[in-house]
Amino acid sequence: MAYAVNIAENVEVFEVYNTKIYDQAPIDPNQVQALLKLELNHRVQTMLNQLLIREADSQLPVGRYERRDDRMGYRNGYYRRGLTTTFGQFDLQVPRARTGALQFKTFEAYRRRWHEVDRIMLEAYIGGMSCRASGQRLGRLLGCSYSGTTVAKLGRMLEEQLQQFKYAALEDAYEAIIVDGMYVRIKQCGKQKRPVIAVVGVKSDGTIDLLGLRVCYSENSTEVEGLLRSIRDRGVRGTRLKVVTIDGNKGLEAAVYAVYGNVRIQDCVFHRINRLHQNAASKKNGRRMMQESAKAFKETNSLNQRKALKLFADKWRTIEPKAIKCFEYRLERCFEINALAPHLRLKASTTNLCEGLFGQVRSRINQIGAFDNPIAVEKFVFAVICQKAWINVPGRISNSPLLNNFTHNY
Repeated sequence: MAYAVNIAENVEVFEVYNTKIYDQAPIDPNQVQALLKLELNHRVQTMLNQLLIREADSQLPVGRYERRDDRMGYRNGYYRRGLTTTFGQFDLQVPRARTGALQFKTFEAYRRRWHEVDRIMLEAYIGGMSCRASGQRLGRLLGCSYSGTTVAKLGRMLEEQLQQFKYAALEDAYEAIIVDGMYVRIKQCGKQKRPVIAVVGVKSDGTIDLLGLRVCYSENSTEVEGLLRSIRDRGVRGTRLKVVTIDGNKGLEAAVYAVYGNVRIQDCVFHRINRLHQNAASKKNGRRMMQESAKAFKETNSLNQRKALKLFADKWRTIEPKAIKCFEYRLERCFEINALAPHLRLKASTTNLCEGLFGQVRSRINQIGAFDNPIAVEKFVFAVICQKAWINVPGRISNSPLLNNFTHNY
């Protein structure tokens, strides 16, 4: 038998070990993972069954085959039931009693899954996976299978939270409001896309809150006015409101003035810069104008900002007359944010707060396609917003789970 010897310099102790252990074949990592998973499942199932027995013994404080006058019931064997946890799916043996039903804390009555499993499936769906794919992929991980209908039913649980948000009381502490929309496809509306209108409020300390959310038939409809009126009735009277930022849509402007008549309208700076590229005869010139106008808008001093914009317009007036004419039309409405504190101007100068939300929503709904109805759209957008840490939802604890306590047996 061969041996190897390790001798360190200037050390009297040396090691002798058998080299046969190094001649073994390498261990397959997949096999190790499978063995660990099998052992873990066995231990968890044993522990759950032991917990059930202990809970039954605590409700029947008499040992097996023990005869006492204070016996509160008799054991009656077991019945089998499945339970899916984040560790996998287990087949439990639940103790029974002849008189009355035993109560267990190991699982809730009529539940077949832990809340964490439901939340993971729902978050996978909100992340952009279809209902069927969410159930199948998570099912393979846990050793079971779930249909798309199961995931769709979990999505309906958000409807109660959405209704609570729509009627939650609001503080009259917002200095700026941002209103913008995103168009989505809805099956019951045919080929015509419908806008999802979001209303975001900015407080004096820079806190951002979601104030309203609704699917409308158009941005020019009275539904936007109704959404703003509901926000005012819920508490945002507008006593501290100074600016409402929109993208220049006349329908949104009319709706804002109908509800908050004393407020100033701020045109979105980003949309005004983007229209230079849209109206430019040369797209190359359009890109250069966007860069130069954005640099002019970055001037912190209002006087220097207006001078820089005037120099920019004079430079390009003869080269791109149409683009500059559209750019200068009611340009003064881009300076209304100067009424706000300096640390709030960047947030309220554009509709980027809403656009940022919509951009994340678009990336997730590309795989979903069309929604069944407007409520499905609102629930999906509401769930996506609830997962964002930089925006608050009134009436909801920040970073709290999407699904709270509820009971179901599907």
